[in-house]
Amino acid sequence: MRPLALHGHTRAVTMVKYNKEGDLLFSTAKDTCPTVWNAETGERLGTYDGHTGAVWGCDVNAASTLLATAGADQTTRIWDVESGEQLALLKHPTPSRCVSWAHGDRMLATVTDKSMGKTPAINIFHIPEKGDIRDNKCEYNPFTKFTSPEKINMALWGPGNESIYFCSEDGSVAILDVETGKEKCFSLPHDGYDARRISWDSEYCTFVTAGWDKTAKLLDARDLSIIQSYQNEFPVNDAFITNNNVMNHVVMGGGLDAQSITNVASHQNKFDIKFMHKVFGEELGTTAGHFGPVNALAGEPNGLGFASGGEDGFVRLHHFDSDYFDSPGKPSEFE
Repeated sequence: MRPLALHGHTRAVTMVKYNKEGDLLFSTAKDTCPTVWNAETGERLGTYDGHTGAVWGCDVNAASTLLATAGADQTTRIWDVESGEQLALLKHPTPSRCVSWAHGDRMLATVTDKSMGKTPAINIFHIPEKGDIRDNKCEYNPFTKFTSPEKINMALWGPGNESIYFCSEDGSVAILDVETGKEKCFSLPHDGYDARRISWDSEYCTFVTAGWDKTAKLLDARDLSIIQSYQNEFPVNDAFITNNNVMNHVVMGGGLDAQSITNVASHQNKFDIKFMHKVFGEELGTTAGHFGPVNALAGEPNGLGFASGGEDGFVRLHHFDSDYFDSPGKPSEFE
């Protein structure tokens, strides 16, 4: 499995995201230009120009027509995927950390940071259809807002749009009831350590968390109980679950933050991406990562590969070869 190294960012990559079909890959970085790539060939198709600071995250709607991006310039922006035109500007009192489209593409959740005396929050907006967005001249305001004492790193919609799952810097994961605006479940899978990312399985039954306690955890979506834990040598920045119908694997990557890298011996300073058996928690293998911490991972929706983004500013496309599909973890093992 030889990755394609894609150079389109001038600073560290913060997120990589496939569209639903898996033919497009979006990336954001600490530069100002979210980028879209051909997910098969690695060709750079275009950029979305308008942010004036780092871009922390993105999400594309199910129809692959609208891209939302979260910026340190205190804005969330919605773009026409095909043309690159900015269609909407959502202003926030603090930097926007994360965005997530609801199922059906009519609501958008944004996460805003703890900054300038403001409390971290999840904001939920009603979003018009694509044609109506272009004609809308009114300012966008959230119809509901949930605040948290801890910095929220990521938030994702649950099945049915009834809940939002989010993780925070205190190592917690919680479920927000969208209707009541209250937490209905709370857990501390990475107690005292930053919980960086969460990622759903393909059936919305379980999800994996990435933590700075050097673990990724598989959680039950119903009650947030820990099903399995996966150990790493360095803090885990991101993880994902492969398509359940293809393989039962959890893939994770991370590394020490940039300030700590120089304090680590050169033979220890490696940033491999690990493949773990989802059920048994065993390490199955590694693949070469980046020249620095792996900041972002995303599984190709059809289970045919994955993408990674690193502190080195590169996006890497990994296409699985035939040997991968003969490795332990095939669904047939559990029939």
